[in-house]
Amino acid sequence: MPGDYQILASIHKQIGIGGFARQMTGHLIDYAQRNNWMGRQIVDLGCGTGESLLWLTKHHYIVTGVDKSTEMLTIARNYLAENNANVSLTQGDLRNVSNISGQDMVLAINVLSELDNIRELERAFMHIHSMLRDERWLVFDMYTIEGLVTRNQAGYNLEHDDDALTIFAANRFDYEKSIQYRDYIIFQKDNNGWQRVEAGRSLRAYPIQALTALVQRSGFNVQHVLNTDLNPHKPGNSTPRVIIFASKK
Repeated sequence: MPGDYQILASIHKQIGIGGFARQMTGHLIDYAQRNNWMGRQIVDLGCGTGESLLWLTKHHYIVTGVDKSTEMLTIARNYLAENNANVSLTQGDLRNVSNISGQDMVLAINVLSELDNIRELERAFMHIHSMLRDERWLVFDMYTIEGLVTRNQAGYNLEHDDDALTIFAANRFDYEKSIQYRDYIIFQKDNNGWQRVEAGRSLRAYPIQALTALVQRSGFNVQHVLNTDLNPHKPGNSTPRVIIFASKK
């Protein structure tokens, strides 16, 4: 599961890792409720710094956050404590989490595109299936191939610059595998001067039809395939990501 989060966690705000979750969580829950989803218990897979968790707890859901990165969980724990939010946090890999069950929703925002290949994605779906009660929902997003190509067009650019921190990002794209790589070069000032660190993150996309077929093969009924405006996605239409709502069979 790519992503140097022992480094990226410290610059998550500057590179906007939690932005999509912060923007979308409330809208996704609202859409689910307007389409007959009911429940209180929610798992946030790849919870990162806790952007979704805070919204969910403030709206009285019983929430468990799961993330592989201890550094991201530390930031999430502090962020939630500062906002008086009580959340259960668990370190774990979404491809093999096995100690969670009886959930009404599994939410996976801005995380599944980080899995290396289709087999790992299928493993994740199978474990998610075991977490849910019957007919309860998995809600997740994935970059489209178009979305990653567009993301890649940023080329080499300055992501952030202030008196103590400068971040450059270099983008490259593997057209054969539909993987977009973003390599960060980080200059951080401390008492010994400027220190240089490098870190990377990679994202993979799949054809939408293949993705929905995999979800169904993993024991779900696909209920809705949406664009980022939460309108139905139609084949051939443009969208940087798809958002899929699927119920456990």
